[in-house]
Amino acid sequence: MSTYQGIRGLKVRDYTTNPDNPLEGQLWYNKTDSVGKYQIPNVTASWRTQNNMNTARERLAGAGLSTAALAIGGETPPGLKSLTESWDGSTWTEVNDLNTARSYLKAGGTYTSSLVFGGKSPPNTGITESWNGSSWTEVNDLNTARQRHAGVGADNTSSIAFGGTPPGGLAVTETWNGSSWTEVADLNSGRYDLAASGTSTAALAFGGYTTTTIALNESWNGSTWTELADLVANKRYHGASVKGTSTAALAFGGSDGTARVASTETWNGTSWAETTDMSAARSSLGGAGTNTAGLAFAGDQGATFSQATEEWTGAGADIGAWSTSTSMNTAKNITGGAGISTAALNFGGFPGVANTESWNGSAWTEVNDLNTARGQMASIGILYTAAICSGGDIGTVGNVSEEWNGSNWTEISDLNTGREQLAGAGTNTAGVVAGGRTPGGTVRSEAETWNGTSWTEVSDLNTGRRVLGGAGHTNTNAIVAGGVDGPANVRGYTESWNGSSWTEVNDLNTAGYSFPMAGSGTNALAIGRTSPSLTAKTEDWNGNNWTEVNDLNEARQGGGASLGGTDASALMFGGNNGTVNVASTEEWSGSSVTTKVLTD
Repeated sequence: MSTYQGIRGLKVRDYTTNPDNPLEGQLWYNKTDSVGKYQIPNVTASWRTQNNMNTARERLAGAGLSTAALAIGGETPPGLKSLTESWDGSTWTEVNDLNTARSYLKAGGTYTSSLVFGGKSPPNTGITESWNGSSWTEVNDLNTARQRHAGVGADNTSSIAFGGTPPGGLAVTETWNGSSWTEVADLNSGRYDLAASGTSTAALAFGGYTTTTIALNESWNGSTWTELADLVANKRYHGASVKGTSTAALAFGGSDGTARVASTETWNGTSWAETTDMSAARSSLGGAGTNTAGLAFAGDQGATFSQATEEWTGAGADIGAWSTSTSMNTAKNITGGAGISTAALNFGGFPGVANTESWNGSAWTEVNDLNTARGQMASIGILYTAAICSGGDIGTVGNVSEEWNGSNWTEISDLNTGREQLAGAGTNTAGVVAGGRTPGGTVRSEAETWNGTSWTEVSDLNTGRRVLGGAGHTNTNAIVAGGVDGPANVRGYTESWNGSSWTEVNDLNTAGYSFPMAGSGTNALAIGRTSPSLTAKTEDWNGNNWTEVNDLNEARQGGGASLGGTDASALMFGGNNGTVNVASTEEWSGSSVTTKVLTD
């Protein structure tokens, strides 16, 4: 890599870190991590985090759509799993188990009518089971027992199975007619650890392993296999949009033969193209859905087996933009927020609101109120089941803190300095608050950290301010931005917290106050603000600089945000639009460019 002088006449520039704002198509060499990098063009699709599965595992099967899917079998050493979970678009629910526990199995169909076939039981098996929406029934076996194969299907009456091992890489293909399996034309290239999309009459088989990891792609027309354009990158143990088609498919995650990957590719019927990566690299994962609305779940992340779920928003979604979602039940201003874009909490508001609402990814539900009504408080929490509300306006300036446990608020240790209009970041066990104002309107610079039991005074902000924003996932890595200082100047100041001191870093592009933030100390969003007039501006923090990105649909100040969100996935809710308090909710779809590593 270091010997590169140029690529197609373009100079490869050397950097010690990635450039702050690389241009699309720019190539560079990062001397610190010793890899060449580039940016792919703006995309119109992305992954977003959804609720976890109940059981972490790998080597499982998936069937169905992104809103109604099954996760079947798998393995969590030391044992094979018969476990089945059903996805309803927001949560996973355990349903009836397989009759035979196994991993490396495959499935075809829907969440109400599916077929699973083959796998490691051990040994290799041809066992086939049919799902009727509530239970599994054993039916006729595959003619060739196998594992690490691929297969798809429309329902429990029509499926196709192909490839697998042992011995070696099988080319054998079989189709299911609702009662038995029939051998049909073989794959052109025998292989295993491949993936598939489509139906028994129009399918796609891509990637896998022969004597090495491959990118080979073949299309099934109901009678024969035809080789088509390969994947961009070699893949095995990857996931796929199993309800896709032979002309529109999605491949994601897996291994490139050396390491687990997060890469995603889309098929348009002619060629594969790289698009936005998954949030985390993983292999041996489950897949469901289509090329425009996919689901990825579970898998092997190296040190652990995953129970994470990600949803592919597809080509119809706007990237780097806010989209309107379901409103809260209660309009409120200067409110609190915690959680992520698919599972968030909203609490309190100004003046004197105790109302709490829970977000499940599609709708708000009223839950138990705060013990002390308040607004203009600090919000802490990256889980909707574990959050802290501190200080605020409780009819006077308060120091009262409360902790949310997923169902109720409980009073905990008070802040050392009572105040309102302060910022917060972190979790229910490791948080930080800073700034605000005390009775009489005195602007404060004090900061305090939370250790799960009590508050401790730590180093002050460099500039005292009120109505500022804060973001961070720990009490050792956070940022605060904006606000109004003692002389009543509107500021764009940003300060970074490292667990012991605050450091002034680059300012917001547009100074402002009374806005929420979501994300970490290195990747965050500042959302809306008063500056000094009301604005819908959104800015993205990359750890070094703020960049203006697409505005909110509704200008507002004083709303809440999914504090534990990221600059790729966040939720904003409530606030005041200059006339009235609002209940509207908006979802952030993610950034518009992706940095990729040069592999060739």
